[in-house]
Amino acid sequence: MKKSILMLLIFNLLVCISHAAIEKIDAVHLVERLMREKAGAKHITFRVEPDSYRTHDAWRVYGAIGQDGVRSLVDAETARVMEVEKNGEAYYRWPGPIVVGHRGHVKYAPENTIPAFAKGVELGVDLYEIDVRQTRDGEMVIMHDSTVDRTTDGSGPVSEMTLAEIKKLDAGSWFGKEFAGTRVPTLREALRFLKSHGKKPDIDFKAGDPEKLVGILRDEGFLDEITCYCGDWNLMAETKKLTDALLYRPSITIGVMGLPIVIQQLDPPIINVDWEQFSEDLIRNIHLAGKKSFVNTMQHDTDFGIESMLDTAPDYIQSDQMDVLMPMLKARGWRGQRP
Repeated sequence: MKKSILMLLIFNLLVCISHAAIEKIDAVHLVERLMREKAGAKHITFRVEPDSYRTHDAWRVYGAIGQDGVRSLVDAETARVMEVEKNGEAYYRWPGPIVVGHRGHVKYAPENTIPAFAKGVELGVDLYEIDVRQTRDGEMVIMHDSTVDRTTDGSGPVSEMTLAEIKKLDAGSWFGKEFAGTRVPTLREALRFLKSHGKKPDIDFKAGDPEKLVGILRDEGFLDEITCYCGDWNLMAETKKLTDALLYRPSITIGVMGLPIVIQQLDPPIINVDWEQFSEDLIRNIHLAGKKSFVNTMQHDTDFGIESMLDTAPDYIQSDQMDVLMPMLKARGWRGQRP
């Protein structure tokens, strides 16, 4: 096992780290991948015309797919297809990253509560990251920490308390007197609130029975195309055995050198990137590998941190500072995809 990991690291050092900008063949493959995704076809051959060219920061790739003429603009720094025309008409334009509210929205309301989700709706958040744990009597509740101590007026591990005991706790007074009496929501309550506003969750599965989690998501109509994070790779693997419908997003732990490891072991559709591991090379290589990038600014939720991550054109961006992030997106002509 150690030898296998060492070989992967050496391989990564030799060939995985890209140059500062992608080559034409990389741009072509990115266009092919996008068109397969949009057309639902398993195989697409993109015939490249010789008048394709590169500016200092982008590839303009011209060609054809079948009888359709295709003109595309590919960002050479971020490995992102920005625009596609088909037969002279606009076909695709990248709308910018999906905006994810961390624990709903922690800046203006107590985290992981209905008021936090409501504030996210007000600010235009696309996805709502919620932390899921299981109570002693087998109920799924929304709580980040393993204990209720920090975010309620109670104490003790979530796993040793019943739902009835947790429902008696005040989960809002610690944040502000206007939130006094706010309760810890169950997973079903959170999902139903989001559904009533046309929103989707981003599940951070902290602990519990994967069968219960999958069952609730299925019952509430949220099983397909829902992003799911597990810090515990074993828990993620157990959940993945039950369903491939969730969009799993394991974390990179050693920067760009960890990319081939996580792809080999889990082959996830999304790669989770925290600030400590973040680099332009890593995000570029995630895109070149055909994976989606999910970046987290929380550990460096400053103007610099947010701008740096936006410069890499990630697929998802999670933040605590929506009042900072949203104007930045609008200034770039992006306003998040609507998942």
